[in-house]
Amino acid sequence: MFELAPRLLAVLDTGAPVVVATAVSMTGSAPSGVGTSMAVLPGGQVVGTISGGCVEGSLFLTAEQVLETGEPALERFGFDVAPDDPDSGWAPALRCGGRVEVLVHRVTPDDHLLVGALRDAAAGLPTSLALSLHPGTLAAVVTAPDGCRDRVFVERSDHRPRCIVVGAVETAVAVTNAAAVLGYAVTVIDPRPVFLTDERFPAADERIVGWPTRVLEGVHVDGTTAVVVLSHDDRFDAEVIDRALRRGAGYVGAMGSRATHDRRLAELHALGTPDLDRLRSPIGLDIGARTPAETALSIMAEVVAVRTGSSGGALTGGAGPIHRRAARTP
Repeated sequence: MFELAPRLLAVLDTGAPVVVATAVSMTGSAPSGVGTSMAVLPGGQVVGTISGGCVEGSLFLTAEQVLETGEPALERFGFDVAPDDPDSGWAPALRCGGRVEVLVHRVTPDDHLLVGALRDAAAGLPTSLALSLHPGTLAAVVTAPDGCRDRVFVERSDHRPRCIVVGAVETAVAVTNAAAVLGYAVTVIDPRPVFLTDERFPAADERIVGWPTRVLEGVHVDGTTAVVVLSHDDRFDAEVIDRALRRGAGYVGAMGSRATHDRRLAELHALGTPDLDRLRSPIGLDIGARTPAETALSIMAEVVAVRTGSSGGALTGGAGPIHRRAARTP
């Protein structure tokens, strides 16, 4: 649900309700993960996804009922089962072979706990929310009528990861746009104010004019931060890379040819830079990129691959499940 926070709040702030369907447990292969959501907005508009399309039609019908009654529903979708199977309540829907439980509930502007959590998530602040999966209830901490502990789904949203782009070149415009779409808070740094303008970088959360090595010292960097060096400037590129690696940025990549990379490596060795095996240079995955937009795709694909610990290779010819996330239950 938190990934839809800005769009949900845009409706809730008008006084209208929304209906949210959230995957609360999954077993086996499934297109998306636990916590992903779709929502039905006023007028029947649908945003988000649960399964990439194979159960959304059924969930839309359930959402219409929930919108009318206000009563939450727990829907189950899975593969065909034998009549005597204790799990025979699972409907045959996921052709990928998995099972998923989906909580469908109505959210109104008066649901202050939920709306507050959505506001924190939209602002990039860490937040969490616990929802009861007991029929007819929707609460943070409850006990079922028979005295047994209720099933509770807890959704968490960590702080918004940061992407720091050094160099206000044309490729940086495309990288900023792509990173923003992926949910990163983007900071662009360049010492030249004529290139670092609001008009060129409307998707950036911050545009900081200054010497990159000095600016980087005052910007928060942690393991979720991606530092993308596109400036191709011998005056500070190596020092920026050195600082990013020393401060533990989760991804550090630098634009340039292999000859440029070798020259930078010599400078970095002279600086005593640690963890040089983490430097992604030349930057990006090899997809034959030529245009700034294609280069941005190559770079951000590598950022995601590094974050998830994936190889970045083609799925064709591989083996094992496509979705490697472990099955989770509340």
